Amino acid sequence: MFEMLTDLENLSTWLPSGVEVERYDAHAVRLWLPGGAVERRLEVDWENLKVEWGSEATPTYSGSVRVLRMGPRRCAVAVQLTGATGQHCPAVDDWVERALDALCETAPVEHPCVPFTLDRSGLTAARQAV
Repeated sequence: MFEMLTDLENLSTWLPSGVEVERYDAHAVRLWLPGGAVERRLEVDWENLKVEWGSEATPTYSGSVRVLRMGPRRCAVAVQLTGATGQHCPAVDDWVERALDALCETAPVEHPCVPFTLDRSGLTAARQAV
C-alpha cells in the first residue's frame, strides 16, 4: 500500500476525478484542483510509512498520510489534514473519503477495505485493508 502512496508518477490513479497531478521534482508535485493549482513538497518517511506535505506556514492544507501495519497482510491508511485556519471543511473531507475509497479499489488487497472512524480533531479519514 505504501508503494502506491509514494508513486508520485501515478497519483492520479487513485485521487478523485478532476485532479491532475504533475511531478516536477524528486520530492514535489503540482496539483491542478477545481479551485486552482497548488505545489507541495513531500517528505517521505520510509521507516514510519508516512508522507507529509505542507507546513504551518502553508496557506492552504497541510497534512500527512500514513500506512499502519495491523498484522500480516493487513494495514490501515490514515490521513490527517490541517487547514490554514484550522477549520473543518466538509468538501475536503468528502474529497479525502473519495481518494481513500479509490486507493482501496486500486490496491492489490485480497479482502475489501473497511472504513473506520477516528477522532475528527485533525485526523480526517482512514481505511483499513483486511
